[in-house]
Amino acid sequence: MVNRYCECCHRLAGRPDAATNFYNDHFIPTHWALNYFKLSECLGVSLMGCCKDCGGELEKVIPIQKGLTGDDLLKAIYDTVQTAHPYDSFSTQVGYYGRCEERSRFYASRDEQRQFRHSKQFLDLFNDWDRERAQLWLEQNFPPEKPTEVFRDTGGSLFSSVIRRAKANGDFDRAGAILDYYLPCEHEGGRHEGVKLTAYEFDFVPIVNYGCEGIYIDCYLKGKFDESRRCSLHVGTLKTLRRDLEAAKIMGELCGALMHHASEYVNQNLRRYTPAQELEAEYRQKDAGEAGSHV
Repeated sequence: MVNRYCECCHRLAGRPDAATNFYNDHFIPTHWALNYFKLSECLGVSLMGCCKDCGGELEKVIPIQKGLTGDDLLKAIYDTVQTAHPYDSFSTQVGYYGRCEERSRFYASRDEQRQFRHSKQFLDLFNDWDRERAQLWLEQNFPPEKPTEVFRDTGGSLFSSVIRRAKANGDFDRAGAILDYYLPCEHEGGRHEGVKLTAYEFDFVPIVNYGCEGIYIDCYLKGKFDESRRCSLHVGTLKTLRRDLEAAKIMGELCGALMHHASEYVNQNLRRYTPAQELEAEYRQKDAGEAGSHV
């Protein structure tokens, strides 16, 4: 299924097979993407690319089986990203081949990547709310081969995981009954940032306040969470339309619960936040110790 055309689309007029022929000759893939609101409603994986002639953006949507959920859905998405090669053929003798050499090189390069790179690219397809679920699936099916390889959380995925823990523990019930919405949010200055958390010297800080319509909890990471030298990152927002005292008490209580669950979650998954240099040093020390034991 093709659903995006570039400025060269006039070539498609009047011919039923025009889209396929045009993509055969001009489609150069660049990366994979998932476009969905709810993961359970995801109907396909997008192969994004550009036109060989005008450079305009093109998209090829590869359908996945309907009705899949849970691990079956994640596996279908993973297999599509790792094996699909639209508009090219493949043979064991020559590899990928078709009418566009750049496209064939893209597929060949994908197949030559190490497993951990495959896993990271797969993980980055998902939005913040579903990232932890994809992380757990990867850890079960394609665990990292080296101690220095970790699947990082983002600020928004940490927020989402904290919300899930609060719900599972019953600490979200009172607030959930009055909330208008709660959303992971990684927008600063109008830029969307999937900030990977590569340090653990931060606090999860929920701040409750009155807004123009209702009461908000804005959640921040304060301290060192990556190597950017920033010390504050907005990771999520919860809002109720109520403004009464009882609602303020409920939202204040929720702040305490979120702070508690964030601390527990980070401590239980500390390797996801451990700086790369610490992981490398730990690995070298362990490797040296094992080598010394065989002397």
